[in-house]
Amino acid sequence: MVFSHYLLSALQREVVGQEYAVAALTRAVTLAFGGIRPNNRPVASMIFAGPTGSGKTHVARSLARVIFGDEDSVMYVNCHQVSLAKDQLHNLHEQLVAGYWRIATRFQSSGLPFFILVFEGIDDASAELREELAAAIERGALLAKGLFFPLRDALIIMTTTLNRKQTDQLVGRGVGFFTDGELEPEKGQHQLALEEMDRIIGPHLVGGSDEIILFERLTPQHLALLLDRKLAGVQEYLACSGIAFTVDAGARSYLLKNGIEDLPHGVRQITRAVRNLVEFPLADLMLSGRIVPATAVRVIHEPPRSFLNFQIMVPAVLPANAAAAMPFGFLQSVQPS
Repeated sequence: MVFSHYLLSALQREVVGQEYAVAALTRAVTLAFGGIRPNNRPVASMIFAGPTGSGKTHVARSLARVIFGDEDSVMYVNCHQVSLAKDQLHNLHEQLVAGYWRIATRFQSSGLPFFILVFEGIDDASAELREELAAAIERGALLAKGLFFPLRDALIIMTTTLNRKQTDQLVGRGVGFFTDGELEPEKGQHQLALEEMDRIIGPHLVGGSDEIILFERLTPQHLALLLDRKLAGVQEYLACSGIAFTVDAGARSYLLKNGIEDLPHGVRQITRAVRNLVEFPLADLMLSGRIVPATAVRVIHEPPRSFLNFQIMVPAVLPANAAAAMPFGFLQSVQPS
């Protein structure tokens, strides 16, 4: 399997419903590892635009997990915080330096050709700051008022939140690239999308970006797929310790309900539900010695309870001369403490 196909598959396992973003990141990372990159500009500069909860920052963290094995390897700049500062450029420089020192050991020891830098809420930044950032991307470094921070080794992602009207107007129109076999949209639509992005974050930042990715709203089907992947990850982790793990349909429906009831924040809700209702009780039971290797765990939900039950089974101990009937027998049904 060639590198780009491996990377694409790995990202698709982490991200649901955002094929454009996955494809763009795959291209950028493949070019970076291949050493094909601009001389002075960052490895890539992308704008992720979409409604709240569509997974813009989640995609950046997913890339870090795939490339670095650790989502904490991402650098962040809070553009809203910058906009509130008396000296915005100084605050931006402080956040960049602090963020780099936080990830410096991981980045330098990895030997990888780039680090991931996310500007959260670039639409919250002042017009002046966006102009400075556009110039910094062009020259490969922030260089203003005696401040310096290199950006040449950065893969830059700038996120901007679209409201419902903007989402309805823009999502579905490719801006910046087209997938294999995809026909270019009508010139009028493409131009309208670019003009709207110019209005939101400024023409210089739009013009200096390599890709503009429009994120779609997540659907219940997307959340169901995300839940399946997260539960599969739990199952894989437990299997490494010799522990069998299953989640019945009722428990799965209960977990999915947490995301569907708040669809705009569905990714966060599903992640929170799996962590709090599945992973935390499992960890607690393992640390208490109630789940050990060679046991099996079945997760069920009994309405109208607001928690899940964990049925723990152990191999049946039979007399030496008895025929083995059932390989497992129920030990107990436990509730989270």
